[in-house]
Amino acid sequence: MIRGYILFAMMMIALKAMAVDDATSGLWKGFSNPQDSARTKVWWFHGQTETTREGITADLEAFKRQGVGGVVFYNQVHGKQTSGALKVFSPEWWQMFVFAAQEAKRLGLTFETHVSDGYVAGGPWITPDLGMQRLTSEELRVTNYELNGLTPNPSPKGEGSGNNSILRSSGVQECRSEDNGLSRNSSILQSFNSSRVDELQRVILQSFNSSSFLLAYPLKGKEWERSKTISEGKLMTIEADGNEHYLDFDISDSFTARRITYRCGKRGKATTSATNVPGPPGETFVGTGYREMPDIGELQASDDGKNYFTVCRLKNVYNAHGSWNQKTIAFPAVTARHFRLRLHDWNPEGEKRNLRIGDISLHSAAGVNEWEEKAALYSEYIERQEIVDYPDEECLRSDEVIDLKRFVDADGHLQWKAPEGDWLIMRFAPVPTGAKTKHGTEGMGGLECDKLSARAAEVQWRNYFKVMSDTLARYGLTIDGLAMDSHEAGSQNWTADFEKQFERRRGYSLLPYLPVMMGYVVDSAERSEQVLQDVRRTIADLIADEYYATLDSLCHSVGIPFTAQATGNALCIVSDPIQAKGRVAKPQGEFWAIHPDGNYDIKECSSAAHLYGKPIASGEAFTDVKFTQPLSYIKSLADYAYCYGINEFVVCASAYQAQQDKMPYNTGGGRHYCLNRNNTYWPFSQPFWDYQARCSWMMRQGKPVVDLCIYLGDNAPVKILTYRLPVIPSGFYYDAFTADALYNRMRAEDGRIVLPDGLSYRAMIIPRRTVLTPQAAARIDSFERAGVPIIRETTLESVAEGIRNHRLLPSIRLQHGDMNDQQLWFAHRATENAELYFINNHGEEVIDDALFISSPYRNAEWWNPVDNKRTRLTQTTDGAWRIHLQPKEAGFVVLSNQSVAELPPYDRGEERMVKTLADDWNVSFDKSMGGAGDVHFPRLADWTNHADTAIRYFSGTAIYEKEFKIKKPKTRTLLRIPQLHDIAKVEVNGIDAGIIWCSPWQLDITRLLRKGKNTLRISVANTLMNRMILDASLPQEQRVTEAIPVIATPDDPLTPSGIIGSVKLLEVE
Repeated sequence: MIRGYILFAMMMIALKAMAVDDATSGLWKGFSNPQDSARTKVWWFHGQTETTREGITADLEAFKRQGVGGVVFYNQVHGKQTSGALKVFSPEWWQMFVFAAQEAKRLGLTFETHVSDGYVAGGPWITPDLGMQRLTSEELRVTNYELNGLTPNPSPKGEGSGNNSILRSSGVQECRSEDNGLSRNSSILQSFNSSRVDELQRVILQSFNSSSFLLAYPLKGKEWERSKTISEGKLMTIEADGNEHYLDFDISDSFTARRITYRCGKRGKATTSATNVPGPPGETFVGTGYREMPDIGELQASDDGKNYFTVCRLKNVYNAHGSWNQKTIAFPAVTARHFRLRLHDWNPEGEKRNLRIGDISLHSAAGVNEWEEKAALYSEYIERQEIVDYPDEECLRSDEVIDLKRFVDADGHLQWKAPEGDWLIMRFAPVPTGAKTKHGTEGMGGLECDKLSARAAEVQWRNYFKVMSDTLARYGLTIDGLAMDSHEAGSQNWTADFEKQFERRRGYSLLPYLPVMMGYVVDSAERSEQVLQDVRRTIADLIADEYYATLDSLCHSVGIPFTAQATGNALCIVSDPIQAKGRVAKPQGEFWAIHPDGNYDIKECSSAAHLYGKPIASGEAFTDVKFTQPLSYIKSLADYAYCYGINEFVVCASAYQAQQDKMPYNTGGGRHYCLNRNNTYWPFSQPFWDYQARCSWMMRQGKPVVDLCIYLGDNAPVKILTYRLPVIPSGFYYDAFTADALYNRMRAEDGRIVLPDGLSYRAMIIPRRTVLTPQAAARIDSFERAGVPIIRETTLESVAEGIRNHRLLPSIRLQHGDMNDQQLWFAHRATENAELYFINNHGEEVIDDALFISSPYRNAEWWNPVDNKRTRLTQTTDGAWRIHLQPKEAGFVVLSNQSVAELPPYDRGEERMVKTLADDWNVSFDKSMGGAGDVHFPRLADWTNHADTAIRYFSGTAIYEKEFKIKKPKTRTLLRIPQLHDIAKVEVNGIDAGIIWCSPWQLDITRLLRKGKNTLRISVANTLMNRMILDASLPQEQRVTEAIPVIATPDDPLTPSGIIGSVKLLEVE
């Protein structure tokens, strides 16, 4: 018996030891041998040029050879297609599409498609009733009127057809571009008597349509909706001549005004179209491309026509990815005999642009300030605004509304007699916004599908993806996934069952409040604002639940993942992207080459993945990277994306190349899309792709460890906004969340916020600009009572104070420096037996310090995804792990209890210069690329400074060769190229030493060196840009490059190229 217990105990000890030894072996296997499942994919853009089988094979083989994992077949065209471009769904196109899928399968590449031709989701099959909708209205004033025996008009002409001629809006703009000379209709409110029965009957009859509503409100003596208008139906041009300009309303007697509506030429990017990049919090919005534009002037009033006072400021209208350009400013009642617009100083400093303005109307009825954006006719972040509080007698009453459809008898006749007095009859009906797909191929464009409708989503899926999937199935082929780009088709605020969805989700009927959708005040200004917020929240819910969730369910039904940028970085529709991303299998954000420090769209993506239990947080990667930007720069973008929690990259984009003898050929309509086989550094790019595969693999292991969750609220559109985001102290990692996760994913347990899959947060932060609804406040209070630290930001320092007060310690910190100040960024994950930290020195200075890491594990390693090496970290006397990181260097700290005794130490040690190789190099420039052939460089210098044009403008690979003598190395010897543009393959004594392409710009060549004479051969490739600049000034027959379209001019600056300064040999003690 005792022997048995001893054997059992020995076995358990052995198993435990095996588990410890195995803590990182599986991780290392996936890290050291890049996994195909973790490899970066590319959006493979087709449709711009002709398509050839040879080009398809060449592209796909090049992807496979260098380490790309798969393609998303995506028809996207910028500018004009070339004459040989195939018509999509033609027999010739189908042949090429099937061939591409066959070749991808042969090569072991994944093959996915996009949800639509062009972006983002629509086509010829989307009829107006399935397209994006908005609510409009017309209104009539009647007195003592009786409606008997009216019979419904079957299918009124124009209803749902996109022709808005029968619908006249109460200050609502028709969906037409201001550039086409058409404008919205203004109010047609009139007093009717028996002589106008034909007009009244038309309005009533059209309301029998199931999608329309017909409501009656008693006016009870209200002065209702008189209006005065300037420049009806068109925009006038006001010259920016430095003078003040006045526009007078033609008023013969006194007039009481409560709001002004105008259309204005859009100026500047809207907040929702601007990318939020890291930065300090503040009082006003900041974002890429956004500028706060001046007001355009004031509305003024006067009793005598001489002495004017200001009624209100007239705000600018920003560009929000749509044609909407109307603004309403509400104010307390002002009665005067004279009103005018004073227009002045509408340009930012240094600009001189004329002002376009028109359809300017003064209205007497009480109105909601800036109601157009609050009713989601276009998308803007809703700020706290002073509410114009009108007296009760100036507002419509929700409890007095009469639904006239209730008075339709069994025979379908309307029987209603208006009670004594004046009545406002309002007819509400949806109309198409007219939004269409963009950048598609000829013949495949059409309306964008309804983003609030499951039916429209299914129609889109069946008419595009399902057609392609079924076709491939006949050849024994499958599609591996469906992808969806960002929504950029503007806003919508209605769908067929919106009022039913609203009541089910909000708990009350929208019907009596419908006038708030046209800017009127119902019950009170505060109540109207709340109803509009509920409308926006319902829109956001439907986008998530009816649109994205439906597409995800359809994909799930055929066994493929749905990757979607729900809804996108440009939030031009009233959405909650974190909630929407939570409805798809693989949420995706996007990060662009113009943002060297990242953006918060990908932080929202990883937050959604964490909150909703999604293992993959995908990123549209390196968008619009140019030929001028080397792989080292692109890697720095990848590194911040990993720190933000992204663990899959899909490149935007790689332009399909039909030809094999022309470079770069297809430039994606001028967007470059340069990560393809026709870029000069492509043959050396495998380490770049392997780097991403290693990092993505590691970032998928275990579960994320996140310290804090930040509540953004539920006031849609809702997004991480730079100026509203609190200052997060160093060493704390955070997710952002919105109301859906608060109510449906979070619970309090053991003093933490816990999610269904086990991920938990140590504390919750409420930013000072987040407005809590009573329901949200009650939920958060319940968490606090359960012991969860709730930190309410009141000042810029209050989050740090709250963290200290709750005695929360960072999971990681520098021994001497500050991680935030030095831009040492990180992401944290945990497996069953290990913890992983991705560490990125994103700054421009060397970090020579040590890391305190809160972990139960006793050993730490450094895994380098650039050179695929594994070393053991050493500790300081007080337990911090020593690190030495060059600028832009990154890698993984892996903590476990696994023995590290056999690993070499990480310590970089003291460096001693062995030799500087700066002089007397033989360099050979490829003549087939227009190079100079063999030349002698007395010193290593930038090619672009050379006198010889064949060197100054050279693009391609140049081979540097040199002999040098050295003593037999006693310790590790590094070859470092401090200034390299852009990538180099190094051979020492005829043996491949590896490729240098990024920080720390060095290779370990110890094993390759000989005592005495050594030979060094360095093949350096730059980008294709410099040669394209030269060719732009040459006749066609002298050009080396051919670009469709041309993307360079003779005046473009040259990109530094070659080895500059020296090559250094360093011994590390």
